[in-house]
Amino acid sequence: MFPALPGVVTRQLPKVVGPLGLSGVPPIRSLLSRLVINQFGYATTLRPRALSLASDYTSWKSLTDRTYSGRHLPPATPEEHAALPPEADVVALYRRERMLPSTDTSVMFMFFAQWFTDSFLRTSLTDYRKNDSNHEIDLCQIYGVNPAKTELLRAHQGGRLKSQRIDGEEYPAFLFEPRSPGGPLVFKPEFVGLHDAHFITDVILRSAPEEQKDTFFAVGLEHGNSTIGNTVMNVVCLREHNRLAGILAMEHPDWDDDRVFETARNIMIVLLLKLVVEEYITHIGPFDFAVETVPFIADEERWNRTNWCAIEFNLLYRWHPLVPDTIGTGPGQLASTEFRNNNPLVISEGIEALMALCSMEAAGRITLRNTPAFLVDSPNPEWPSVEAVTIALMRNARLRSFNDYREAYGLHRMHSFEELTGDREVQQRLKALYGHIDKLEWYVGIFAEDSPDYMMMGELMTYMVANDAFTQALTNPLLARNVFNEDTFTKTGMKVISATSSLQQIVARNSRRPDAIHVSFKRAN
Repeated sequence: MFPALPGVVTRQLPKVVGPLGLSGVPPIRSLLSRLVINQFGYATTLRPRALSLASDYTSWKSLTDRTYSGRHLPPATPEEHAALPPEADVVALYRRERMLPSTDTSVMFMFFAQWFTDSFLRTSLTDYRKNDSNHEIDLCQIYGVNPAKTELLRAHQGGRLKSQRIDGEEYPAFLFEPRSPGGPLVFKPEFVGLHDAHFITDVILRSAPEEQKDTFFAVGLEHGNSTIGNTVMNVVCLREHNRLAGILAMEHPDWDDDRVFETARNIMIVLLLKLVVEEYITHIGPFDFAVETVPFIADEERWNRTNWCAIEFNLLYRWHPLVPDTIGTGPGQLASTEFRNNNPLVISEGIEALMALCSMEAAGRITLRNTPAFLVDSPNPEWPSVEAVTIALMRNARLRSFNDYREAYGLHRMHSFEELTGDREVQQRLKALYGHIDKLEWYVGIFAEDSPDYMMMGELMTYMVANDAFTQALTNPLLARNVFNEDTFTKTGMKVISATSSLQQIVARNSRRPDAIHVSFKRAN
């Protein structure tokens, strides 16, 4: 486990290794970043892996058919699976009694994480073994998951995405036709085929207030409007794409719409990759060390293999404990129902105000007994809760034990529940359910494992997140040595990429008041 350190040490280390310290010196930052990336990149077996959810044995399908989710370890034995406690008892381990706040993680980080991972962790609705992921960081949140959907979202003029102006601000176009109050929701003809209409109206919007349905934006993913965070991030990226398209069209009047669009998209994807490595992963790691998107590192490493999202990666990113019960204080406090399916709030408050609010609000701590009730308990007995669906997916995948995964990542096997966590109630409940730590389920263990205050999560989850994040982000084809150049991005595009290291910068350059912007994954204490 990560060692506990005195507070005086954890307060001073960011000054030593952070942007004002070692990571502020370019050669040292590059060297240390390379060491950190490879430490996690080689932490476990490399892709391709022998198995996927296609079968329990190696086959050509298991090695090549990426519509089946990958898996890191072989499945548990029937005897191990049969001995597991009832799913309902496991779900109950996650139920929040009172919110345990994170040390310094903001709600803005939580919303970014959801928006980011929803783009490539896409479990099939009809077969838990399968997915409809592109297995790439490709900004399908605004571009759609395939060329047909991209065509529907494009303006086909000036390389831009379809958008509208509301009170002088740019937003995506609305998905639905205008209707009379309470009338049926009907896709605009220009967006027919973008998403499954039944899934949008009868599943995603089934519990949304009627007055919040009409402002559903036409964006790349079905869940793109499900939280104010998803909406805010989509608006930010749409504005930046259209801003870049405008610059490119002006600088290259001989380019057609397709070339302007594709070049702007290339730039946008690399901007996202930089945010993921240099802001998002930096926050997950300790002491604010500013990890660098080291140029061409993947070209030189054995972990540079075709991306394939694994079922473990899908599950470990379900950071439901980050979700707060409320956001803000006083009369403007938002209940959980108000930050779901609520585009009217985004439009009325503006993305800048909401991002500032979320940047100052504490997310929850990633641990057991800290998931809000609305994710643990279903409002309707006919619908399983979000956490119940997650536990069912884990069981269906027949994953190996927590200790088996620790061993697979080069970490020592734990010998007791007391070694796992200092929370005595959790120790007792896990003993009652599993008996011995070798029988503890992986998904439960990664949330039960203690972490010191300078880490967001336990040791095994950190290793697994970092391994997958680095080896699936830095292998993006746009970062390859023969691609990452002015021919791909233009001179202006390369300057934008070089100058961008934070989400706040992107928000500011699309704002009327750039100096007033506050966007941060780290909440000031």
